[in-house]
Amino acid sequence: MSSASVQVRRAGSPRGFVTSSELGSDFWRRGIATLPAVLPSMSSPDGPPSPMKEKVDLAKEKAAEYAAIGKEYAAAGAQKAKELAGKVLAKDESGGYLVVNEAKARYQAIAARGAAFSKDILDKADISQEDLSKLHRIPAVVSLASLVIGLLLIFSHYNTGWVRGMMWINGEVYEAYVSTTTAELGKDGADSDVLKKYFDGCGSGLFGNGKTCALSTLCAGPTTPYDKPEKSTPDQAWCDLEDAGGLANTLLTVGLIPGLGTFILTFIFAAKEIGKVGLVLSKAESQGISMTAQKYIIAGCWIAFWGFLFVSMVAYAATVPDTLGVGLLTLEASFGVVRLSFLLVTVFGALLIVTLFDLWRPDGFIEAWMEFSETPCLSAKKALYIELMLQLACYLAMFVDEVKWEMLLVVICAYYVDAKVKNFMVMYVVLTTASILFDLITLNFMPQDWQVYTPGQAFTHGLFMVVLILKFLILGTIYLYEKENDGESSGWKQMAPDPEKGEEDEIAE
Repeated sequence: MSSASVQVRRAGSPRGFVTSSELGSDFWRRGIATLPAVLPSMSSPDGPPSPMKEKVDLAKEKAAEYAAIGKEYAAAGAQKAKELAGKVLAKDESGGYLVVNEAKARYQAIAARGAAFSKDILDKADISQEDLSKLHRIPAVVSLASLVIGLLLIFSHYNTGWVRGMMWINGEVYEAYVSTTTAELGKDGADSDVLKKYFDGCGSGLFGNGKTCALSTLCAGPTTPYDKPEKSTPDQAWCDLEDAGGLANTLLTVGLIPGLGTFILTFIFAAKEIGKVGLVLSKAESQGISMTAQKYIIAGCWIAFWGFLFVSMVAYAATVPDTLGVGLLTLEASFGVVRLSFLLVTVFGALLIVTLFDLWRPDGFIEAWMEFSETPCLSAKKALYIELMLQLACYLAMFVDEVKWEMLLVVICAYYVDAKVKNFMVMYVVLTTASILFDLITLNFMPQDWQVYTPGQAFTHGLFMVVLILKFLILGTIYLYEKENDGESSGWKQMAPDPEKGEEDEIAE
């Protein structure tokens, strides 16, 4: 419908109505007629300036002032960028970049300090560099890993992050964080003062720090009765948490005994070629403890350590209550540290045992390491190796929150890079693309305010962001890696057999 066909009735019109175009023209003429009355009031030299003109002038002054400041900052930023670019692109007489040379010099200085510090420690311990070269590398690394695992377990013992749930007092709901021995309300104990009103002794003790309350105190019941006991967390729930924590603590403490044995015995075995340590092992053999028996003792310590960790997790998960009155309990980061420790014990213990009893040949591992070392630094293959190792480390650390089976994608991609089997590359690209889509859904669901996260959640969600970025980087690096190998098609392997060459499927019958 055109605007001329729209009719608006108006009183006083000879026809009784006007069209929309006539009405618009009428409003336009009225607006033009009012301008002479408005403009003199803003700019007439005869009278005082109007408030509107003063505001306009002030706005112009401020705009000019901010524009000048903006120009100054822009000029300063451009100068800084120019200076930085000059430093980055500056070269020395040999054609090398000064920034790279400076970084190398700093690294060499730090390495020299570290070498001097370690040499001082070794001299005090009467250990020479020749003795260190005699260390068996795999047992030495495994021994160091067992020490780190023990420290992680000690750290997790008393941290109030084993379970988290919602409890209530007199109908008021609070978030509770529970360790194996204590509990606190709110993030960092912000609401723990509520417990002090009803439980004498809360906030005291070795680990009290004024914010936590012992589970034994909560289990004994409130010293000041609740106003609404029917709308408060029952005492039995705290008693169940105390029993579960006590059982887990007992198992973990006993498990640390073989854990300490794994560190000491594994390190002794790693240093068996060193003179003084070799004498100790020789005396043990003379007492009837053969080298095979010593290996079985070391393996037994690792298996016992592994078993105590597993049983402690199962026992704790089975004995904690389902709820504290509101909603369900969830396992938190401190329990996740025990889970991560269990995974590390599984990996390093298996690595040591197969090494002790020659159940595998490390030729493939050595070959892969040599290939990594010999790969040029500025190549897509080297970047792919580094990205995969970093992603694997992130996945392992995320075990604190939950088990991430996506880490198997790293194995698929590593096999593709090492064996050059394109089928595995296609498999990795497809599965990783699907995982990215799911990650984007998770990313949009995650709270944007990081203040609401617990420390464990903030840690794992930060790793989640790193892993997501690495997925994009790895896919891009695979593309560059493929471009590098376009001229080396003969080096790639296909999983399908070639009938023309008489190859057949090797399927077990």
